[in-house]
Amino acid sequence: MTGGPDGDAPAAHVRQGGRPAAPTAVLAGFHAQSHEKDVSQVETLFFGPSLSNGLARPVPGQERPPLPALGPLRDTGAAGPALGGPWTRAQRLLAACVEAVRVRRVSAADRYPVHRAYPSPRGLFGADLFVVHAADDPAPWILRVDPQSHALQPWGGCRVPDDLEAALTGARLVVAVDHRRYPPEYGRLRPSLALLEGGHLLAALGLTLTRAGLAPRTHLGPTDTPLPYGFSPCGAITLEPAGRPGPPPTPLTPSGRDRAPASDRRTVGASSTPGISAEATRRVAETAAGGAASGTGLRGWLDDRTSGVSTANLVTSAYVSPEDGTGVTSPLVAALAAAQEAVPVPGCLRLYRTVLVDDLVNERAASELTPDGAELPPRPVPRTGETNFASSLGYTLTADFAPWARAHGDGAQSVLHTLLGWVAQWGCLGAAATGLCARPMRNYQEADWAAALGLAPEETPAYQLWVRAERGAFMDTPVDAAR
Repeated sequence: MTGGPDGDAPAAHVRQGGRPAAPTAVLAGFHAQSHEKDVSQVETLFFGPSLSNGLARPVPGQERPPLPALGPLRDTGAAGPALGGPWTRAQRLLAACVEAVRVRRVSAADRYPVHRAYPSPRGLFGADLFVVHAADDPAPWILRVDPQSHALQPWGGCRVPDDLEAALTGARLVVAVDHRRYPPEYGRLRPSLALLEGGHLLAALGLTLTRAGLAPRTHLGPTDTPLPYGFSPCGAITLEPAGRPGPPPTPLTPSGRDRAPASDRRTVGASSTPGISAEATRRVAETAAGGAASGTGLRGWLDDRTSGVSTANLVTSAYVSPEDGTGVTSPLVAALAAAQEAVPVPGCLRLYRTVLVDDLVNERAASELTPDGAELPPRPVPRTGETNFASSLGYTLTADFAPWARAHGDGAQSVLHTLLGWVAQWGCLGAAATGLCARPMRNYQEADWAAALGLAPEETPAYQLWVRAERGAFMDTPVDAAR
């Protein structure tokens, strides 16, 4: 896990007073990187010789397999049903991977020119998708899915399997992040931004795999997948056999305070990881698609995902009421409910909605939204210089670090931030389905927002999502993955 003081060096333990810091302190220190405000103005979009800007880069030995299921999948209705027909498991898997990760449009006049179905800081994309051999494969291989050409690029000296159809049947998907792709001006905020992006990509994959007629089980946190230097695996997806669901989620103990023993947890490779079942993902996907207009296809839905105008704010954005934002609220709540399969104890991950009262800029309120769909009584949010609303409707995910640290130790950094991105992505998709845009936010003063929202002492604002009405065109050029 890359979470050292300089943002690059591995740091399994942070020392305080000559002793290893407690896992809770490690996690809090990792997350509080935005406290120091060491994020300077980013003056260039393309820093460094090998930045991931979403453009295709041929790799020796790569193969661009035919994808007969890609067209039918992207024409599948946003609200379902899942892709039917004679397509094999391998064809559905590849089509879903391409639809989730591919570049969807390029905006020539926007400061963030490359767009996919999920957000990334400045459109630089620090997360990659790898297709990995089955555990019992006698000839291990790892293939990267290129976001523009949809070629399969071999890594680590391997080659594309001769019988790709058979090899992909038992494959698993791994999302790995490299925070060095973001400009150094982002400072020590880069590791958490990369993990959040990885969570967004995992959710997008959950949607496309579900629509492809597969049953994706999402595993959160580090895996034992051997990847090139600089990559940190933050999550994986395995497919449940058709008609036979995987093992049930790890239950909480009756007291709700601790997870089951590590020996009882699901694993990806050699790593114990919490996860989200295929059935829970399906329910969230249905909720997110619920606001889409009749006749909307999967491709059109994902093409519409946007963070909106980068310079927009509360004053320059059109008013979005809580009612207008129902299509965002509902999938966020559904995702929060699904995330209960992965939380170490109830209440250590919470969701708050912030709104303007009676459409007044100076009158603000926040309400907690619970996993069962309830909305707790609102409370006023004072207006301060450090807690300005970025739009009229926003959401804040909060975390209690201690249970995460107890359950996962140093791996809590990866598990928690990946899950935060996974939950937030469903809000982004809900916005796209209803003609809105949603901009995630990570760089803010946690202590000030905690005070403004009236949070309990153990709660920390971990991730925000702001909803706006303006979408903007910016001379968009669609990118066709079928060519």
